[in-house]
Amino acid sequence: MKKELLYVTSNDGKFAEAARYIERHEPSITLKQVDIDVPEVQSMDHRFVALDKAAKAWQALKQPLIIDDSGIYFKRWNQFPGVLTKFVAYGIGIEGLKCLFDEKDPAYFLLYLVYVDAQGQPHVFEGRCDGTLTKQYTGSVHPALSYDRCFIPDGLTKTYAELRSDPAYELYFYRVQALKSFLAWWQHGRRGSLEISC
Repeated sequence: MKKELLYVTSNDGKFAEAARYIERHEPSITLKQVDIDVPEVQSMDHRFVALDKAAKAWQALKQPLIIDDSGIYFKRWNQFPGVLTKFVAYGIGIEGLKCLFDEKDPAYFLLYLVYVDAQGQPHVFEGRCDGTLTKQYTGSVHPALSYDRCFIPDGLTKTYAELRSDPAYELYFYRVQALKSFLAWWQHGRRGSLEISC
């Protein structure tokens, strides 16, 4: 019998990506997208922000759910952009981003995925991918995906944007890493939480 889990997001692309992965690797789970307004607490503590969003979503829905929060961190800047990732991208755009780093500066993407069970208990799973930044990109891009055009995972020569059509993409994408961690926990007794990095 299938278990329905709510995936709280307004981002159709994020949901489609998660639903495809879950369907391939754990067919007993069906994800259902729910788009509700979840106020975001002001904090530089990324894990706290994700947990707060999850608690607010559970209070609104009172059903088992998944919610996540991701950001990119430039190692030359302390905790930045981090929880401000989306706002920085929309605020200064792709050209403005180029002013924040030098070629081959180290950076990493970090995502906290929170599963909240039927009792309202949160379980946190982390996905992380380290890499470097590049200014060698051209063309227009949606502000929300600006960072995909300038981030190259360690060990590769392609940006996230270029990898999206590559079968190896899942090995390096932070959301997939968190989903993999969640499913490992789900399939093996549901005790504790797991973290996986690329």
